[in-house]
Amino acid sequence: MNRWAHLWRGLTERPALFDAALALVLALPAMGIPVDAGGGEPVPQTLASRTLALLACALLAARRRWLVPVWASTVALATTSVWIMHGGSGAVLPSLVALSTLAMHVPPRQAVAAAAGEGLLLLLTRAIASPPPWGNPSTYGVAIWCLLAVVIGLAMHSQRRMVAAAQERARAAEESREEEAQRRVSEERLRIARDLHDVVAHHVAVITVQSGVAEHLLDSDPTRAREAIGHVRTASAEVLAEMGTLLGVLRAGEDAVSREPAHGMADVDSLIASARRTGLRVSLRREGAEPTLAPLVDLTAYRVLEEALTNAHRHGSDDSVDVRIATEAAGTLLEVRNRMDHSQAGGAGSGHGLIGMRERVASVGGSLSIGPDGQGWFVVRAQLPNALPPEPPAPDTVDAA
Repeated sequence: MNRWAHLWRGLTERPALFDAALALVLALPAMGIPVDAGGGEPVPQTLASRTLALLACALLAARRRWLVPVWASTVALATTSVWIMHGGSGAVLPSLVALSTLAMHVPPRQAVAAAAGEGLLLLLTRAIASPPPWGNPSTYGVAIWCLLAVVIGLAMHSQRRMVAAAQERARAAEESREEEAQRRVSEERLRIARDLHDVVAHHVAVITVQSGVAEHLLDSDPTRAREAIGHVRTASAEVLAEMGTLLGVLRAGEDAVSREPAHGMADVDSLIASARRTGLRVSLRREGAEPTLAPLVDLTAYRVLEEALTNAHRHGSDDSVDVRIATEAAGTLLEVRNRMDHSQAGGAGSGHGLIGMRERVASVGGSLSIGPDGQGWFVVRAQLPNALPPEPPAPDTVDAA
């Protein structure tokens, strides 16, 4: 069974070889079929009719390359053989195969017209050569065979179209899955990059400043130097803890742990205290009730505030920072203001921290403005919704079969 399946697969994968084999297989019955020569009893075919049948079968080897010429030639040979035999002929068989092939590649209307034309031509030829008994149903057998051949061709054409459409849908679905996978990988890489920046940047800034303070005061004021080293230790422990959480997310499955470090607006006081330990003079002003935010919006607000404080510490001209958190009907407003120096005069800048802030705020449907206010202050203002915007319905990528 495997041998025959392998042989069939080899033939179907090589159309020219398949057509040549088909022509050879049909030649034997086409030349040996006894035919009705008009006398009512089957008689052997003549040498001329067998030669015509052999030629018609040979033409089938080129039935795909020259579709219409091969069909027309086989019909002409079949008609000639019917004229010679004054009745049926084995040459009709290859003409029916050519007709079925034609029906597989042309519109149905043309295929039906070709079948009607071939059947009528063969009937008229037989009627002229030797009038048949018109009351006998077998007289119309050639027309029925023509109709059957075109029906088989149309059915195979429809089946091929269905297979091609299914393959195209599968290909489109596979491309869509690959694009979706690539998009998710890109989004995940951006998320990880933002988290690494957010986790590391703030605490490293604290470590850098406090280690510098400790070095400066080590001889003159050991007590304050020791206090600065304590801040360095605290910041180091915090960054290690958050890095451990983030690495746990990467190592575990999606359902094993939270995809985001568990921070939010409830941690603002500890964040402000951490910033003050670096030497910043942070003033915090709250307006309105305590905001109730969706988890991802809550995390975004915390990260925006953390990055704004880190930038103020790094680039501000002095240590003064004003933070305002206002709960409004439309959402929550975060505003961080610090005195500018020349590094902030360019406005929004192109650092990864600012890019990360923009991406985070945009992902939750908020708005962000970054830049000088014209009065010597650098302002980061984020307007965040209290809840995530509804996602649009995903378009169907594959039609239902």
